[in-house]
Amino acid sequence: MLSIARVVIMASIALGLAEAFKSGVGSNVSRGMFLVLSYTANIFDKMIIAGAGAITARGLIEKVGGVEVLWSYWFIAFLPCSIITVLAAWWLTLSLYPPETAALEGGYDYLRAEIAKMGPWSSLEKKVALLMAAAIVLWLTDFVHHISPAIIGMGVGLFALLPRVGVLDIEDMKRLNYLPVFFVAAAVSMGTVLEATKGLEVLTNSMFAWMQPFMTNIFTTTTVMYWTAFVYHFLLASEISMLGTSMPLVMEFAKSHDMHPLLLGMIWTFSAGGKLSPINRESSS
Repeated sequence: MLSIARVVIMASIALGLAEAFKSGVGSNVSRGMFLVLSYTANIFDKMIIAGAGAITARGLIEKVGGVEVLWSYWFIAFLPCSIITVLAAWWLTLSLYPPETAALEGGYDYLRAEIAKMGPWSSLEKKVALLMAAAIVLWLTDFVHHISPAIIGMGVGLFALLPRVGVLDIEDMKRLNYLPVFFVAAAVSMGTVLEATKGLEVLTNSMFAWMQPFMTNIFTTTTVMYWTAFVYHFLLASEISMLGTSMPLVMEFAKSHDMHPLLLGMIWTFSAGGKLSPINRESSS
């Protein structure tokens, strides 16, 4: 799950900032930074096709909904929400956890000095940066070439394994945890079983029957779908299982009621990111 990796990487940076601010254990600076990192790492996995939840949803929207899902269009559609989330998270963190130290001692000079200590980029770091940039550019331009984001990701990963590139080696692949891959596959297969056994039709009628009278316009549709998915998420605990079993229902509902599958699918996927506490996450479950 990429949100877990993101938290691990950003946590290292947060620890360095907490040390720079001379903030001890339990300080507002430390608590605020780690809380906002945990939440935003999870919610951003829904606003870009990066985390396991969004990737699972994308596959089911294309397979069951029968529509093409582009990485670039998904990114652009959620971009305003991403900007609002960043600003809101920044404001709430400062409001709820006012820092004991208002400014970093030494200011920009301190940061420049610490960066200078790190030295110039190594050749390996430059290769990694170049590969990441290539992947992002290909994702952002998929409306031109229509190459699947999964193919781009796998292609860049395999290219990194080439001997002359030297970014990854076989030992890195051996240390990789493959269990999340099987977990996502198992969650997706649950939706396939429902579709094959005709249980999907029964669940669609029972689960979405009460929603239909309220789905009269885009505002009520968004509100009803968001809170329905929010509650449904807690019944299954895992957002992967929730999306894997319910996204086929959403797609069938969209097609049977003459609605756009991608629109409902994006709303449903985003609602899986809603949390009541920082421990209600896939990385903690």
